Amino acid sequence: MRTLRRALIEGAMVVLPIGAIVLLILGIVHKLQEAADPLAGSYVHPTLVAVGMLVLLCLLVGQLIQSAGGRWARRLLEDKLFEKIPGYRLVKALTSDGLFGQDGGRVIRPALASIEDGQCPALVMDELDDGRFVVFVPGSPAPMSGAIYIFTPDRVSLLDVPLLPFMKAISSWGLGLRELVTTEAASRQAASPVPG
Repeated sequence: MRTLRRALIEGAMVVLPIGAIVLLILGIVHKLQEAADPLAGSYVHPTLVAVGMLVLLCLLVGQLIQSAGGRWARRLLEDKLFEKIPGYRLVKALTSDGLFGQDGGRVIRPALASIEDGQCPALVMDELDDGRFVVFVPGSPAPMSGAIYIFTPDRVSLLDVPLLPFMKAISSWGLGLRELVTTEAASRQAASPVPG
């Protein structure tokens, strides 16, 4: 019974925030669709106009956020509101800050972490001042849950592979991981100088 309760809670921690975001987006599209009805007329479906308006709204807000006042407002909103939403920091790290390295040059990196007698797929989330790595070991097939470790560099093998295919392989019970690791090892071997 305890295992089922824990599975329910962990599942809810993943499903409910995603569901809330989907419902929020659908609500916004519905309101924009109502506003677009007079604009659409009989030529275009109101849903298409609503989605177009949503894209334009996101583009406009994105442009405003890039200004000095917009950056200040964004920091204020993040501190007071967005940081309190479960999963926000992870989504932010996987999109703007993590993938593209805009957060002080730190990038979430796929890796293999040595645990006991084997290696497991992992994500290097950060590096401590003493050189150790903060490593997230995702679960399979639900890579949004897992365990956090702090490892010395000798127990972490960084992989030069794309993050999204790596996460897809984890969520597919490891299917596709062999190809990623093999391709990465071959490219690493080709890049190393030949002794002679």
